[in-house]
Amino acid sequence: MNEIIISPSNPRIKELVKLRESPRRRRERGVFVVEGLDDFKALWESGKRVEEVFHCKKLISQGYVSESLAKWEREGINLQEVSEEAFLKASYRKKSDGILAVVRKWSLEIRPPEEVKHTLVVVLDEIEKPGNLGAILRTAEAFGADAVFLSDSCVDFFNPNVVRSSRGLIGQVPVFAGTKEEVFDWLGASQLEILGTSSKQSDSLYESKLARGTAFVLGSEKEGLGSFWKSKVSKWCKIPMRGKASSLNLNACLACLLSEFNRATQRH
Repeated sequence: MNEIIISPSNPRIKELVKLRESPRRRRERGVFVVEGLDDFKALWESGKRVEEVFHCKKLISQGYVSESLAKWEREGINLQEVSEEAFLKASYRKKSDGILAVVRKWSLEIRPPEEVKHTLVVVLDEIEKPGNLGAILRTAEAFGADAVFLSDSCVDFFNPNVVRSSRGLIGQVPVFAGTKEEVFDWLGASQLEILGTSSKQSDSLYESKLARGTAFVLGSEKEGLGSFWKSKVSKWCKIPMRGKASSLNLNACLACLLSEFNRATQRH
């Protein structure tokens, strides 16, 4: 059993802070941090490799956490108890349940179409905000998207805000990252219909003939869909809105698209 870490100045606590704050450090180490029991369990149950779990008994309030710790130890995960002061130094949440884990990163390299189910695919072009990406991944998982592609993304996929906003579900949906050209070539090889949305279109989403084998392409929060993808879209539609709002945020837009796709294709 490891000795409890008391001081917030302990080198291992300082390393956790670096992993939390520095994309470069995450790249160098090949790991990232996830905080919270539910988020950690979602990642662990998706089969991702856990390096270590830091826990603070004083902050743990859920009765089944102790059983989980014992189970993780039996699974060979290294457990490290820390003091409340040390834990709060490493924590990035205002309210923590006393669990913080170091998880091994995985590859986002695009795999051949035959290795990826592609009934329903989501493409995010130049997404900029980690929190938005995490929320979108949660929505994609909830509605059963087969894969999510990041096209020329500038977001660090393993940013703590991505993990937190996804509720730990970043490991549940296959995610791939590449250039616009690489993603488009993959969609073509998979023979997917590329669908885009615009408020300027006359065809309603609910009147579109959605079919299995569709890729929904969404642009950045700031600029929308760029010229490259606009020229590649094979079907356009608009999401009908009855209020005065002229647009929806990316996550709300995606929820509408995926929900209607499942209804139209009887995907239950």
